[in-house]
Amino acid sequence: MPKRTEKASPQSVASDDAGIMAAVAAQMQTSWEKKRKDKESKFLQGARHDLDKCIAGRLEEYSAAVADMNAVYEKFVLQYAQVDDHIRKLWLQLQHEQQQLRALSEKKNASMVANDREREKGQVKGMAIAKKAVEDFGKLIATLET
Repeated sequence: MPKRTEKASPQSVASDDAGIMAAVAAQMQTSWEKKRKDKESKFLQGARHDLDKCIAGRLEEYSAAVADMNAVYEKFVLQYAQVDDHIRKLWLQLQHEQQQLRALSEKKNASMVANDREREKGQVKGMAIAKKAVEDFGKLIATLET
């Protein structure tokens, strides 16, 4: 600042002091605002860092949970397929057994029908023999009486 050679009036000194005070106050205000903005910026950066860290942790937990769910689902599907295959095998065995039973039943029925026919023939033959015997006995009696 250049030196003043003239004496200033008290009013101009007060005016200069007020101007200097206003400039200092403005500079302090600017400095405070800058510090406040720096603090806010640091706080926001810290908050963003903490939030990113939290989100990353939750994403890891979510990914792990999804992987666990997929593993459980794959295990379920595999077990379901195995059980379904076993059930299908049992149904096929049951069908095979039913076919065998039906064939056996048809064979047994045919055998019984043949046996019934044979027995009926035997009974008719036996009845014919009995009738013949009764007739022969009747003739014998008739011959003896005469």
